[in-house]
Amino acid sequence: MPCRLRKITVYETKSRFYIIGCDSTGSRYNVLKIDRVDPKALITGEPEYDYTREEILELLATISDGSSVATLGYHPVYKIVEVAMIPIAMDGVSTSSEEQKYVKLFQSVDLSTDFYFSYSYDLSRTFQENSLRSDWSNNGQRRLEADDRFVWNSFLLEPLRKNLISERWFVEIVHGYIRQEYIFLPCGRISLTLIGRRSTKYAGTRFLKRGANPHGNVANYVETEQIIWDMASSGNVANGRFSAFVQMRGSVPMRWSQDPSTRGVVGKPLILIDNHEPHAQTAASHFREIRNKYGNPIVIMNLIKRNEKRRHEGVLHTQFLKNIEYLNQFLNDDEKLCYLSFDVARCNKAANSMPSINVLNVMEDLSMKSILKNGWFQSFPLNESIKIRPRDGFDTLDVKYSNDGRFMIQHGICRTNCVDCLDRTNVAQFVIAKVALGCQLCALGILDEPNLTLQSEVCRLLEDMFDEHGDTMALQYAGSQLVHSIKTYKKTAAFQERRRDVFQTLSRYYSNTFNDWDKQMAINLFLGVFRPKITSLKNLWDLTSDYNLHFPYSLKIRTDYCAWILSEKDLDDLVFLDYDEQENPDGYVELKSVEVEGRRGSEGSEYRTLQFSSEEDFRDYHKTYEFTSLDDRIGRLFSIENRAIQVDGINEEPTTHAQFLKLWKTNDTKEKETKKPAKKEKEEKESDDEDDDEGNSTQWSDVVEAQKEWYDLVSAPGNVTQSRHPNSVKRDPTPPRSRARRSVLSAGLLFAKDIYNLDHLKTQPEERRYYEKYAVTAFKCNVRDWETVKPTLLSEFKISPEVEPRRPTFFTADDCYRRKFGAILCEKFQSINDGMLERRL
Repeated sequence: MPCRLRKITVYETKSRFYIIGCDSTGSRYNVLKIDRVDPKALITGEPEYDYTREEILELLATISDGSSVATLGYHPVYKIVEVAMIPIAMDGVSTSSEEQKYVKLFQSVDLSTDFYFSYSYDLSRTFQENSLRSDWSNNGQRRLEADDRFVWNSFLLEPLRKNLISERWFVEIVHGYIRQEYIFLPCGRISLTLIGRRSTKYAGTRFLKRGANPHGNVANYVETEQIIWDMASSGNVANGRFSAFVQMRGSVPMRWSQDPSTRGVVGKPLILIDNHEPHAQTAASHFREIRNKYGNPIVIMNLIKRNEKRRHEGVLHTQFLKNIEYLNQFLNDDEKLCYLSFDVARCNKAANSMPSINVLNVMEDLSMKSILKNGWFQSFPLNESIKIRPRDGFDTLDVKYSNDGRFMIQHGICRTNCVDCLDRTNVAQFVIAKVALGCQLCALGILDEPNLTLQSEVCRLLEDMFDEHGDTMALQYAGSQLVHSIKTYKKTAAFQERRRDVFQTLSRYYSNTFNDWDKQMAINLFLGVFRPKITSLKNLWDLTSDYNLHFPYSLKIRTDYCAWILSEKDLDDLVFLDYDEQENPDGYVELKSVEVEGRRGSEGSEYRTLQFSSEEDFRDYHKTYEFTSLDDRIGRLFSIENRAIQVDGINEEPTTHAQFLKLWKTNDTKEKETKKPAKKEKEEKESDDEDDDEGNSTQWSDVVEAQKEWYDLVSAPGNVTQSRHPNSVKRDPTPPRSRARRSVLSAGLLFAKDIYNLDHLKTQPEERRYYEKYAVTAFKCNVRDWETVKPTLLSEFKISPEVEPRRPTFFTADDCYRRKFGAILCEKFQSINDGMLERRL
């Protein structure tokens, strides 16, 4: 019941007074806000909520930092809290009903929810990218060039940039999740920041955006980054102690969809493969962009179910595996995509009879092997003790440094996906982040071994951050919070938590059925995918589907189906030549490169960029241009201390007074859960992510399946420490039968491997070098010839009986060019193969 407040404390900021009151017991707190902007009016606000002491301290910490939600070194990060839309026209708001409807639709994108920005730090890029783009030999000079992939107001800034407005007026915003926590140890203080960036390319809602578009941009693409800063060191990246690790999630990169109308009242919509691509061009475009951005190796952790009573998710698994196998045919062994399939649902059920294969334990083992091959970013040298005293955990660690040798960098990435990239994906990403955090803390010298126990308070803090991260991403994509949280797979979910899962399932069902289309229209309008009277003469709400907005008829992908790692621009530089028919009437041309105009700005844009330096960062952070108030400084440090968790060691478990203890499973709850009625168990399974497997499995191969590339990657020794026994190489305990390639017979169109009989095609290094030389010197023609004799499928290619067939190349799948190229190639191949191609067509 409400009672009179006994104790009152007043806090003052430039724009508001905050009055904090508590009752006589000091257990309940209330807040009253008084606005100071309007001197002639009393504007107040009182949240109808009782706060605890911990919540009030967290609120005061937010007040003392203004609207800053995190600080990355010298760079504060802010969250948008209020947005106003002001008409520019002299006559005010238009009276057009259509425009009013567009305005209302545009405003439905709530910019005050989960949108962030920074004045001096590029939030659209990773910490590693920002560090490597700075010239540290020249006072950290850098150009602020945002990555359009993660900038959500790029379309809104486009008219201003076309009018050559200076960049100093603009602020790029990102959409996703940011949270920062502090960990105080007896030996020092560290900050842990978690950032989730949602891509603008092919953005949308759950059932309306599945798979990928022709450019390889996948639905629900989120880049998740964790950053550690030793707060005792400098906020300057070059002099401080920073560490960062990046992973990503995204839908299966194929052309597939789910129609909600096929689900009926309950159940799951059917998964349909919309386009069976024999050359996996959509997946090729996706992984080409990943390679260009993150490097190698790329570890693909697929969490889709494989064995089901009713075939549902297995359709995606089969087709995805075919795509990976096809793309790997044209890569070196050290560049191949490392595919790993992990059936979370089956493992979770099997854990009841086999506790040794608990979901989190299996994921932790797989994650450690992946992280040691990808590495992580850190701005300080690797601890010498790791090199001198071998650690079993770092036996296979591959370390790579930046070009100037200043930073240790992450090379490659771990890509995680399930069907929705929500519940199971968030659990997997938490385990990957936990393992990476242990490696980062070990490299910092805080841990002796790269092991972070699941029961520690620091790990519990990380779990809480990822639960919130997963809920935020699920609300943005699916319209509800997570159905299955991390606690579900830890077997610590209380009965109320499972009741909540059912509620979230119903909420997600309602949102997908009634709200998603309006939300999708608003996103298309906000991002400029649809532009009124430009994209279409119809109004946005009159379109029956937005398919043509993302898959236009005029769009054609002209990349090579074998050299898929090359973009269209790379192919243009490789194929097309300057050719003058009058100078060469016989058709012979000289090979010479084509001048290609260099790109300006970011992602091909041509706008001016901003310049920053380390001196400006230091000045703005410490505000050296004004007197510092000691009280403000002490208050700020005090607020940080109240927010932080204080532990004597990283692996210290929660004590009786810890704030997270109530979330742990007790013996009482365990006994109650074992005696649940069968009816309640049935209700709990009525979720959108229910398990419909054939039963508990004790076969390891039914839980984890990996391709040969994965075992080759994780079994290779590292370049930091050597094994204690050089002659012995650690092998995965997986039974040999699970390592064999599975038969991937498809239902539907035949795949490229079946068409071209590529089962036994294994490219040797010397053959690849020969092929590269062949491609550079041979596959060149003028534009006119290219349009008339461009390659076709082998099934459609027929050799004229009048022409003597030429000898095939090593790469039979590539030998699909018509004979007219022989006249162009003959002179260039005399030194390679004694006139192998010296026949005119």
